[in-house]
Amino acid sequence: MSINCSFRIIIIYFCLYLSGLSVSAQVQVRNTIWNGEDFLSTPACRVVKEDSIRSLIFESVSYKGQAKSVFAYYATPTMLQGNSSQEKKLPGIILVHGGGGTAFREWVVMWAKRGYAALALDTRGNGPDKKHIDGGFDENEKETPYFDVTLPQKEQWVYQAVSDIFNAHSLLLSFPEVDVERTAITGISWGGVLTCIAASLDSRFRVAVPVYGCGFLSESGRMKQQLDGLPDEQREIWLKQYDPSNYLPRMERPILFINGTNDVHFYLPSMARSAVLASQSGLLIKQGLRHSHKYGWQSEEIAAFIDQYLRDVKPLAQITNEKVEEGLVSGEIISSTPVEKATLHYTTDSGQEREKYHWQAIESKVEKNKWRIPLPAGITTWYVNITDVRGYQISGELHIGN
Repeated sequence: MSINCSFRIIIIYFCLYLSGLSVSAQVQVRNTIWNGEDFLSTPACRVVKEDSIRSLIFESVSYKGQAKSVFAYYATPTMLQGNSSQEKKLPGIILVHGGGGTAFREWVVMWAKRGYAALALDTRGNGPDKKHIDGGFDENEKETPYFDVTLPQKEQWVYQAVSDIFNAHSLLLSFPEVDVERTAITGISWGGVLTCIAASLDSRFRVAVPVYGCGFLSESGRMKQQLDGLPDEQREIWLKQYDPSNYLPRMERPILFINGTNDVHFYLPSMARSAVLASQSGLLIKQGLRHSHKYGWQSEEIAAFIDQYLRDVKPLAQITNEKVEEGLVSGEIISSTPVEKATLHYTTDSGQEREKYHWQAIESKVEKNKWRIPLPAGITTWYVNITDVRGYQISGELHIGN
């Protein structure tokens, strides 16, 4: 039996008023295709199942003439313990799946165990076991129509999915146990693409971590292939409406882009160009990181980066004053945690198929927070990672060319 969520929530306007935040400036969709939608009201919601976590269905924007239904999992630390005592001032996080994915129960549990109020939504119109829900987005038993702009604009998948994230965030913020000043978002693959857009427009998010997904998709691996398969007019419409590069210049809060060296969908140059657009961006490139939901969310740096802004823990290291001179790359480190090593990751390969590049590594000691590493002959693409004693990494600049 379904239970209405309303008795558990506080109207979001009241929450924002109490926190001193400006309601009018929270979801900044003016001059975008989302202009005119109401993303600040708390969406209607009902609990469809409750065990150690909650299964929810909430209402999103209009879809085919009626409010669309979206499935989500929600969990908090005491929920997992079967304790009904009221929690207060929890940091919150929105979790966005990628292609072929859904709202993952284990992902929500992972973040609740870390001390977060976590909400994972499904952007494909499905519920548990990937079964379609009444009133959900309709894929017509086909692949998600990522690039389809022949549909009416407000029925296009990216339009709907970004709207779902805004509404999921409003729902999360309405829960009385959530601290409205401490919420984050992370997404995997296509969820990373959506994270770039949503975090850039929704200033209620304090911090964001897109994994794999980025902007400049017309230059990026399998994404480029799919875009190039569209008629020219449709390709240009999609890029103008939905490529994250259009929105990332608005991103004024911390964002960490994570990717692997050989990702077939999102190439490193596209990620690096995306990071440049955001004013407080960082990079983490992992040699050999494979592409999947589980490989993506296993990076401990995701939680470490978010925690440093929402839970006041020791931050990840930063690389500064990176220089290339006389065949050497050198730099300095800002870190409150001892640093273990600096590693040059490089390839001598070239060509358009970056997923086939062979990568190598050279390690170097760090002395007095400084490092220097010789550049091998024939190097074509490279970057330096710093690893601290916790095992957490962070990357410097991505260099392409000698």
